[in-house]
Amino acid sequence: MIELIVIDAGHGGIDSGAVGNGLEEKDLNLKVAKYIYNRLQELNIPSVITRTDDEYLPKDKRINRIKNITNNNPNTLLISNHMNAGTGEGAEVVYSLKNNDQLSSLILEKIGQKGQIKRRNYQRRLPENPNQDYYYILRESNSREPILIEYGFIDNKKDAEKLKNNLEEYGEAVVEAITEYLGVPYENEMSEKAYIVKKGDTLYSISKKYNISVDEIKRMNQLKSNLLTIGQVLVLEDIKPNEYYIVQKGDTLWSIAKNNQVSIEDIIEANGLTNSNLAIGQELFIPTANKEPEIELVPDEFELYKVQKGDSLWLISKQYDITVPDLVEINNLSDLNIQIGQTLIIPKQQNTIQVQQGDTLWSIAKKYNLSIEKLKEINQLENNLLSIGQILKIK
Repeated sequence: MIELIVIDAGHGGIDSGAVGNGLEEKDLNLKVAKYIYNRLQELNIPSVITRTDDEYLPKDKRINRIKNITNNNPNTLLISNHMNAGTGEGAEVVYSLKNNDQLSSLILEKIGQKGQIKRRNYQRRLPENPNQDYYYILRESNSREPILIEYGFIDNKKDAEKLKNNLEEYGEAVVEAITEYLGVPYENEMSEKAYIVKKGDTLYSISKKYNISVDEIKRMNQLKSNLLTIGQVLVLEDIKPNEYYIVQKGDTLWSIAKNNQVSIEDIIEANGLTNSNLAIGQELFIPTANKEPEIELVPDEFELYKVQKGDSLWLISKQYDITVPDLVEINNLSDLNIQIGQTLIIPKQQNTIQVQQGDTLWSIAKKYNLSIEKLKEINQLENNLLSIGQILKIK
């Protein structure tokens, strides 16, 4: 059973990968990987990503990164994102020798529906050992089902143009394929607080549909233009005033970042700044994604942990019997980096839970890092039916 999706952005840093038509593979790989990861997060599908910036990951480090962020859990689906080269045209999907072609065929079909040429899905063997996969990411990642996607040929002018303009649509195709393959809901609808942009949407059409002006949507989402991308999340309720800061005399980006416990880079990115110059009275949006949880709001079922020298999320997850992805989600972390003295929220150990409305064996098993089969065995369940209020053992 697949318990976690691993999204890999191939190459990075000094390893640019393939190049052509003014494009570098590493940049496109990261763009589509982050898109897929963000969409899976929006759909509440457990997922992790190997890199979030232009980081160089040599072979051994990439494999170790995958094993660390998954706690070496083999019940994973790995999507390694790449661009091809060799003047061909179209998308290719490579699947492992240990798997069938069901998922690779589905991914290729969905990408084809977005307008890309469907070149082939196939397996490739290591010449010196035909019993092993050619690509090390498929061979050594310890994933139950690893997939490598080549979205197009970067050195082909037609494909390069498609990769510039349609890459996020191809990423959305992968998301559709994953949800269909796993049998989990694929939602792309309006919620009370946010709207996920669909193909054909414009700010005007969204404003009319939800009775809010274009200018208000742009203000609430810090948009500098009317351009939208498929899968983009738009906030449709006003941002809390305390998320803004009015620049005072003597302020610097450094002092503002320090006082608000965010990085200078986050403030620059959130406000579209091109330099570090500030003006008195200037209004800055202060991002909150990387702030530590408010201690006074920690529920009784959680405890606090202060990061010590030598700690990593992997070590902490082992100590408290929790997965790295759950630690990241609970603490609203934007990446896997933690700092000495940082406070983390840790779920207290518990042996039973009470079934809530909307719970399923699948969602409970994911939450507590169990397989459905193990959960049924612990509770002597004969089927997958649950009732609200039912008590389940999780230890």
